[in-house]
Amino acid sequence: MFKKFFSLLILIALSAPNASADTGYRYWGYFQAKSGELSWTAAMTGPSVEVKDGDVEGWTFTASGADIPATAPMMDPDFAELCGEVSEVSGKVRVGLVVDFGVGEIAPAGETPREFFSDCVIVPEGSVGLDVLEAVLDIRVADSGLICGIAGYPAQECGAEIDMDLLAAPIADAAAETEEASGATNSPALLALAVVALLVGLVAVRRRKKS
Repeated sequence: MFKKFFSLLILIALSAPNASADTGYRYWGYFQAKSGELSWTAAMTGPSVEVKDGDVEGWTFTASGADIPATAPMMDPDFAELCGEVSEVSGKVRVGLVVDFGVGEIAPAGETPREFFSDCVIVPEGSVGLDVLEAVLDIRVADSGLICGIAGYPAQECGAEIDMDLLAAPIADAAAETEEASGATNSPALLALAVVALLVGLVAVRRRKKS
């Protein structure tokens, strides 16, 4: 089942540039910055990779389509700012966490984005990205493994298909601000693959269920 699901997502990602310009999806995007890095990189593996002391994990509720790329969190992955005053702990790692709940224009009907969240999270050595997120915030996961909600947002939907024509202006503005602020490169092809990777956080979820 997992292989079938993964193959389907790969096919969708690779064909995204040829999709209708007015069709897209909104979802939780996953980004990372390894120790010492000052810009976000779209995660290619989902939240199943072991984190190290000094890393920063980023999540953002975003939307993307054929002509509009996803956006990284609006806060730079500055480990010193997030964890600079937190002392090292034997047997554990310090990981910065940034959760951007997105702009109101992409919120599901009747919902309002929560306040921006950032923190320094201390987790045991050997923890993965999902462990960092779950340590401080509740998450909602679909049977397929898709991370649908963080801290109760959105309340019910999961990777919903949306009309991108209504969001073109606000998403484009957000993308421009992100690129100017962080210098991160968000090509549609790269971020389409990032969507696939974060959706298959199933690897991490199943790992936890087996433990």
